[in-house]
Amino acid sequence: ETGIARFETLKPGTTGEQAPHILVWITARGITLGLTTRIYFADEADRNAQDPVYCLAGERAPTLVAARTPGGYRHTIRLQGVSATVFFDV
Repeated sequence: ETGIARFETLKPGTTGEQAPHILVWITARGITLGLTTRIYFADEADRNAQDPVYCLAGERAPTLVAARTPGGYRHTIRLQGVSATVFFDV
């Protein structure tokens, strides 16, 4: 009802040129194709800047970054509007 989801996982490591990230695929009623995005980590700024997929997002790349919080990380996915999250055409 609120649209809030929470999950627990281990923070992934670096893979080749790619910074640590979590791949997210969103489906919902009314979305005809799943939406694919990534969640990167704020404390990996140097690695993020070298990640070729992160760099594709250009000035909108900050919409992919989860903020560090006392209990882990927090990330908001926005489906529309000025600060909409970047989704990838895969």
